[in-house]
Amino acid sequence: MAQISNWFLGILVFSSLCYVSYGGTCSRQKAVWYTESVCTCWFWWWWTVHGCCRYRTVWRVYYTYESYCCPGYRGYNCNTPICSPSCQNGGRCTSPFKCSCPSGYTGDICTGLADCSHTKPCYPGRCYGGRGCSCTNGFSGASCLELKSQKFKPLIERINSTFTYHSFTKNKDAYNYMADATNRTAGDVVWTNQNKFNQLEFDLEAVVDTKTVFPDNPPEPSYIMESKLGIVAASVKIIHEKLGTNGIYTAKEKTLSCPGVSTDQPISDQRFKCYKKDKYIIQFDSGDRYKLKYTITTGGYRKLRNTNNWRHSGTQTYSGISEENSMEFWFDYDEPNHCIENNKCTLNEIPLQLQEDITKLPISPKWSGWVDKLAGIEKYVIEVWKMEYSVDYTGLREPHITTKFNPVPDYIKEVLPENPIKFPTYQPTDPGVYSVIIEVNDRANNSRYARRFVIYDNTSEIVTSKIHRLYATSASNETHFSWMTKFSSHMNVSWTNHFVNDVHEKGHFLAKILDYTPRLSDGLNRVDYKKIPQIFDDNEGVRNKTAIKNINSIVRFETRHGKVSTEIPQIGWVPVIPLRENFTFRLEGIDIEDGDSHQFWVRAFDIMGNTKVDSTVVHFDSSEPFVYEPMIDLNIKDGNYPFSSSVVVYAKDQHSGIKKVSFKFKINKTEEVRSEHTFDIQTQTREYCNKLPKDCYCVRMNDCFMIDTKLEINNCWMKVPIGDIENDVYVLEVTVFNSAMLQSSIIKTIGMVKNINGVQDYFSPSNITVLKATGTSVSIQWIQAPTCYERAGISIILVRPDNSTKVFKVHKEATTFDLTGLSATTSYWFNMTTNYGNDTHFVSSSVPTKFSFVTTEEEVGLSAGGVGGLVAGFLIILIAVIAVLVFLGRTGRLQPAKQQVTAGIRTIRNTIRVRGTSSGLNNRAFISKEDDDIYFYGGMDTKGEKSWVLSRKDISLESELTRGRFAIIYLAQYYTHQEAKTVIAKSLKDDQNEENVVKMRAKINFYATKVGHHKNILDFIGSVEDDVRGPMMILEYCSKGVLKEFLESARSNITVELEERLFRMAFGICNGMDYLASNKVVHRRLAARNVLLNDLHEPKLTGFGPDPDANQEEDAKNNERVPVKWMAPECMKSTAYANELSDVWSYGIVMWEIFSLGETPYPGVQSRDVPGMVKRGYKMKKPEHCDDVFYKIMLKCWHYDPRKRAGFSQIKEELNNLFTEAPGDDYYYRTNEL
Repeated sequence: MAQISNWFLGILVFSSLCYVSYGGTCSRQKAVWYTESVCTCWFWWWWTVHGCCRYRTVWRVYYTYESYCCPGYRGYNCNTPICSPSCQNGGRCTSPFKCSCPSGYTGDICTGLADCSHTKPCYPGRCYGGRGCSCTNGFSGASCLELKSQKFKPLIERINSTFTYHSFTKNKDAYNYMADATNRTAGDVVWTNQNKFNQLEFDLEAVVDTKTVFPDNPPEPSYIMESKLGIVAASVKIIHEKLGTNGIYTAKEKTLSCPGVSTDQPISDQRFKCYKKDKYIIQFDSGDRYKLKYTITTGGYRKLRNTNNWRHSGTQTYSGISEENSMEFWFDYDEPNHCIENNKCTLNEIPLQLQEDITKLPISPKWSGWVDKLAGIEKYVIEVWKMEYSVDYTGLREPHITTKFNPVPDYIKEVLPENPIKFPTYQPTDPGVYSVIIEVNDRANNSRYARRFVIYDNTSEIVTSKIHRLYATSASNETHFSWMTKFSSHMNVSWTNHFVNDVHEKGHFLAKILDYTPRLSDGLNRVDYKKIPQIFDDNEGVRNKTAIKNINSIVRFETRHGKVSTEIPQIGWVPVIPLRENFTFRLEGIDIEDGDSHQFWVRAFDIMGNTKVDSTVVHFDSSEPFVYEPMIDLNIKDGNYPFSSSVVVYAKDQHSGIKKVSFKFKINKTEEVRSEHTFDIQTQTREYCNKLPKDCYCVRMNDCFMIDTKLEINNCWMKVPIGDIENDVYVLEVTVFNSAMLQSSIIKTIGMVKNINGVQDYFSPSNITVLKATGTSVSIQWIQAPTCYERAGISIILVRPDNSTKVFKVHKEATTFDLTGLSATTSYWFNMTTNYGNDTHFVSSSVPTKFSFVTTEEEVGLSAGGVGGLVAGFLIILIAVIAVLVFLGRTGRLQPAKQQVTAGIRTIRNTIRVRGTSSGLNNRAFISKEDDDIYFYGGMDTKGEKSWVLSRKDISLESELTRGRFAIIYLAQYYTHQEAKTVIAKSLKDDQNEENVVKMRAKINFYATKVGHHKNILDFIGSVEDDVRGPMMILEYCSKGVLKEFLESARSNITVELEERLFRMAFGICNGMDYLASNKVVHRRLAARNVLLNDLHEPKLTGFGPDPDANQEEDAKNNERVPVKWMAPECMKSTAYANELSDVWSYGIVMWEIFSLGETPYPGVQSRDVPGMVKRGYKMKKPEHCDDVFYKIMLKCWHYDPRKRAGFSQIKEELNNLFTEAPGDDYYYRTNEL
């Protein structure tokens, strides 16, 4: 809605007179001017609202009413009559246009008798005497025919012109430009850069209200037959000017008149309209001017009457007074230009400049030197865009325009070409690389563009990686690169990927900047007119189009070395040129002795000037430690182990101290090493050491050590085998290491091992107690005996009263068991022994534990009367139940009641203990039949040792993730006393059978008693046994999902960090498999799909144990489906004889999956063809992201003969040498060693 912005004070147009009874007050219309915004430039394809490309403010008029003195009156109360011309010779105006003359004077205005007539007219005016006419105000001339007053000009309500290009093929206007000079004294000028028009429109509206414009005109005298005043002419003069070598000249000129008005036909008291629309095809050149000069004239006529015969005696015309206005269309097709284009800059004018292109302050653009000779500069537009990185073109660019996305700048500001220019500033909200683009726009809408780049960042900082270290590569890797055992005058220090500005690196702040992609078209002549010419692009300053040399967004390194200090040096820094992540320090002239330390600093700079300093300290020691004869105390009491001894080690190193001690237990006769154990030596405080000067010493690096260290050993570490050892003598080789990992050794005789506690001691279980006795069974509990040997199982030989026996086989870790099939009130006894070794070679405990017990009486049956009463009661209850069922059926409540009864029956059924089977002992190194495995663990009773049992009220099932053949997997919350933990709950389906209950119990017991806990095994948290659906298994939740899916998703973003992560994953899986093998667990299904990843991307093994395929619905019941591509050759038909070495083959396949980023093994080969290819010696090629070291390990895993494959302990040791341990439990891959 237009707003009223100005008021025109003249009282004009369309008066409506109304005489009232209380004096000379009348009412008339009053013209009021206001402004409104109209479209003066329009394109049908334009993307703005309604196709308008430019708006401007124009004047418009509306009318209101006001009170004024009626014609012929004036004064405050409008009661003073007006005489025009005024009364003369002392005459007095007594009524409108009537004079009261004094004595001696006569006439209309007291100047004598009127002598005006048709021969000497004087209207509007009065004749006086013979001296001529006295004209009404505003009129002049000998006979009052001249209009002189400016108020007689017409009121122009609207005056505009429109140039249009009309598409006749599309039958619509393509674009137009409008000029509007309404209420403008200086006219209107419109600039355009379009040169093609074919229609010209004129629109004029004007009005003359004679009763308002001529209020003082007297009544017509008798000699005037008729008079009329109004608009008598309207025309437009068209002038086409062109720009020549000598300036502006007129090329063409013509005048167009508006019809319908003339001197004889003046228009008054109504709106005069003149509208023309003509075809107008003409070619315009840059610099042309097309002028439209409008003239609207007020005039009229008077008809004279011969008063002698009252006939018409002639017509006279009034000379007109005109209102003029003009509009001009100026044409300019030339873009603005800058003085640098023709080397005419004199004051260092710049197209666009930023005060700083690397800044933490607001962005402040400036410019100067832009000119436009024709149209002149209308405005400057500043745009600020946050640049984005294009992976396809490996560079930064402004946001790309697509068919679905039209980006807008982060900041846009129009700036007027004032003097001085008010330059804008902009504070970005986020760090980034920003493109600042200036549009220089002239009044004809021609534009030029320039751009500059700026890095804005007031928050980021340089950080150091916890994965990639700063370390001295010249130092010993066994000391984590902290010690040198041989002095060198050159010290190599590396900090590859140690320093990084993550914000800059992820945002590609220092990458190259791509050429600007032209954009914007006007649909006609200009296509992609928004473009950045090379001369106006950013090729200056620090952040320009060229990529900035950097490493991890670090642009400069400096180094320094010197004595160890906690203060960062201020001077003496040496730049690393060229930019790299290593440096060789020269130590010539520096006197370094054993025990000395030297510090090496590195300072990193990012583009913002932020710095980060880190350092490494290298210690020096070239001498071995001193070790003295140790003292061994065998079979000590109250030790930390069931069978303990102690060793006091005496050692000293004055330069670096004793770091660790290694024990090797050897057979003296053969020097066979039975085991090796290492102890870290704790340092002491200087205060503690000062109290014991004879027993404690300190080195120069301020660490203090005790000379003698008492270490406790487990007698089981000697690993004395089962069987006859005769009089074997063991020795202890003690090796001490100083901090530089230089070593010294000494051997001490332990003696004959048969005298050592725990050696060949085979004890039976003890403390047998009866938990519960009935007439047919007894539940017993016992305590396992301490031992140095692996248990193979437990045997219970039950002796009946008739001396017949029954043997019960019990799981090696069980502590409770049910003896069933007994007779009531009968005495029994049994011998209980523990077998040590394995399934093929074992010994039994030498002294069985004997235990006797008596079963209870049988439950007493009912008498005949009792039976009769029971039957009667049952019939009464049955009748009542039938009545209730009939009632529920008729009321529609039978089905809900049925569901409640079913749930109750299920609860009762789940409380029934599943009896153990009499299956034999399992050898976990060699898989037995799957069903035996299931029912062995499913029938195990671990009562009294279920520390893993959780309460159902502490588990909240959140959402269902998937369903298997007999179980449902839920995402759940486990509420402990301190927190809520996200877990996985594995629950039986509602329609489970007893076999599925056994399977679930088998999995729970297997995890709880066999697997245990390890950082690379999916952690078993516990089980729920009070759920209505039966036992529920609670497992660790791995948020990163399945390893194979992670690998597949990582293919599109290969980074150094990802490759490092792949190495750690392979190492973690090996650690987990080694742990399983050490517990005699064979996986059988090792593949990337059976490895999960937690939040830290640590691998977690799963998919092993009893019935490993129970969750796969497609598996057949009786036919095992073997994943051939992952399976060792000896297991490709059946996994019945799988073992650790067959798992090693699968581990090699998993490594191949990891480094191929989830590809399927044996690509392009059908599973049925794999066995034949493997038999012929085929091995897969090295994956793209795998190095030689890991590929060699793969090949070792793929020996066709399993006897040639290394076990997981050997593979783990080999991999362990490739990783260096860091703070925490993470590992770094030693890529520098490859």
